[in-house]
Amino acid sequence: MRFSAPTPVMSRPVRVCSVQYALRAISSFDDFARFVESYVYVGDDYDADLIVFPELLGAQLLGLMGTEGEPADLMRRVALEHADAFDALFTRLATEYERIIVAGTMPRFDGKRLLNVASVYFPGLEPLHQAKLHLTPAERTVWNFSPGRDLVVVDADFGKFAVAICYDVQFPEVVKVLCNHHGVQLVVVPYMTDDRRGSCRVNTCSQARAIENQIYTVTAGMVGSLPLVTYFTSQFAQSGIYTPSDFAFPVDGIATVAAANVGQVIVADLDLAMLDRARKHGSVHSFLDSQNDTLHTRFDGEVRTVGRHVGQRVPPGAS
Repeated sequence: MRFSAPTPVMSRPVRVCSVQYALRAISSFDDFARFVESYVYVGDDYDADLIVFPELLGAQLLGLMGTEGEPADLMRRVALEHADAFDALFTRLATEYERIIVAGTMPRFDGKRLLNVASVYFPGLEPLHQAKLHLTPAERTVWNFSPGRDLVVVDADFGKFAVAICYDVQFPEVVKVLCNHHGVQLVVVPYMTDDRRGSCRVNTCSQARAIENQIYTVTAGMVGSLPLVTYFTSQFAQSGIYTPSDFAFPVDGIATVAAANVGQVIVADLDLAMLDRARKHGSVHSFLDSQNDTLHTRFDGEVRTVGRHVGQRVPPGAS
């Protein structure tokens, strides 16, 4: 029987806001900017430290391309014509509202290759970019995306976090590499799916990653539609914020979950110090036990850890 309390640990809190974004037709980039800022405003009203938007947020700009042309060509036009404005918008929002913003994903070129890239923006700092590693059949054959290769870990004031884009979270090895070898304790998952089955895959796998690695995971999905735009005519999402399932956390491992298929935000207070305690004193020690088993994963890409801290200033072009 335990008669003394566990050794206190220093709190490392972060308030996370997940945006279940309502996709709709727009007539200009300014329309897009206003819709995006309306959600940032809500996250700011809740005093969220980290605001997460869904995958292919930038593809809302496909509505400005018209309906003529192949989907892959239109996606390339979005990357060519709007990537700079997208960066300027989110750099401004992160700085003015003093929030860290994971701006979903945007199509971007790496030389001649088109990638599906999540970008993380910071107040007064250069953004960081994470390309999607695993591509769905539609991404390969309809939009002609190419897969990324490397991983980025953000070392923030509250701890280390990383981005796993939609399909990537369905591969346990990706998150295991981030957690076991690079200290990640929060994984954010921007996603976009067109029906309940897809949303279930992403959220079920995100909850599994939280339980098996004793971390937090945050999903942010897309709802609504872009009429007559291929693969954007119907979206489904039910976003969630997930925890380990142990005494210190909600019994079902769910900090909060959105209503299905409506535009809204969800917010939760997370404390990464609680993960440290759970890993040492929890009902199970899945994180520690995975350090010593024989189920190790080799990752051939580069994993880069970058510090981004409040008050720090990185000159443009530096990383």
